[in-house]
Amino acid sequence: MAEVIRLKVKCHACGYEMKGTAKYGAGHYVPEGLDFEFVATGKIKTAKGTRVKGEVYIVCPKCTVKNKYEI
Repeated sequence: MAEVIRLKVKCHACGYEMKGTAKYGAGHYVPEGLDFEFVATGKIKTAKGTRVKGEVYIVCPKCTVKNKYEI
């Protein structure tokens, strides 16, 4: 089953707020909305279940600075 990743971050340089979503599951990654690169680095086990852990790379559409975030 695919996990939905919701991303809401601010650009480090200009402060522009970027939003995007993606579906990730079984090695299959499908971005929706604002395009961002996602690299899975592990799993997090919680009381609600297992979630994916990873790094997100996104280019700000306003100032073209590449931003990196951990989720």
